Amino acid sequence: MFLLRQAGLVFLSNPKTASQAVLAMLAPHGERPEAARATPHLNARTYANRWAPRLAAQYGQTFETVAVMRQPLARLHSWFRYRQRDALIGKPNSTQGLTFPQFVEAALSDEPPPYAATGRQDRFLGFLDGGPPVTHIFDHAQIDLLVDFLSERLSVPLKLDRRNISPGSPQLPDLPPGLAARYERAHRSEIALYDRVSEKGHLVTL
Repeated sequence: MFLLRQAGLVFLSNPKTASQAVLAMLAPHGERPEAARATPHLNARTYANRWAPRLAAQYGQTFETVAVMRQPLARLHSWFRYRQRDALIGKPNSTQGLTFPQFVEAALSDEPPPYAATGRQDRFLGFLDGGPPVTHIFDHAQIDLLVDFLSERLSVPLKLDRRNISPGSPQLPDLPPGLAARYERAHRSEIALYDRVSEKGHLVTL
């Protein structure tokens, strides 16, 4: 969670959606409340229940929320690549020695192992478990729209640099048809939400 008081916004860091680069870009223009630093990837529901009332009382204003959403299978592939890095070899969350289809199989299991635990974006963004949803959701594939939006709200020109890039090729491998169909069934609502976001580039839920 990153507070942009001047802009009336709170940025929520959805993992594997360029969050580190966005936070680096925003660092001179806002702050991360100290009490929230232990949970850098605070989701929409937790923010609404625990933080929105606190910030409203402290600052006498309400804040809109902002987050980025990535095509779900591409985000899963980014997690797979990120956990391939040498620093994780021998650890429970390493994907070394696995193929991407094996990783997807594990992610679809009833109790995913640590290396395949990645969460759901529709839950993070407040569309499951009662919300409320994030106010402004931007497409990771059209992230320039986010930069333009934040530049306008902050009245400063912003530039996004690349950070924390997952190793390996970003080219999404093909999945066996049966596995792809299972993934699409299991993540139907997340995929449908991404389709809404990608159609506009910037989905406003007010």
